[in-house]
Amino acid sequence: MADQFTVNHGGYSDVNSGLVSQVVRMDAIMDDLNTTLSRIAQASNGKATPLWEDQQNTWNRSYTEMKSQLNTHTQSSISVAETFQDGDNHGARVMS
Repeated sequence: MADQFTVNHGGYSDVNSGLVSQVVRMDAIMDDLNTTLSRIAQASNGKATPLWEDQQNTWNRSYTEMKSQLNTHTQSSISVAETFQDGDNHGARVMS
């Protein structure tokens, strides 16, 4: 039976940093993708162009909603990590 409880706060922080980093990376990918896709609409300039733009706008709205959810959940995860750290610090003060 273990006589102590250990939480690897550093590992949790790494996970949260990774989440934030990947959201930033996704933004760069989406910017590059939208730049490339806008060239298709400009090059075609045909009857399908408005349909293409509608689809791209729908895609971007969906991405914005997904990013909002990711940011919300990432912030929640960061708050949980801070709560664990605060509790661990409090426990250490009580025990010393």
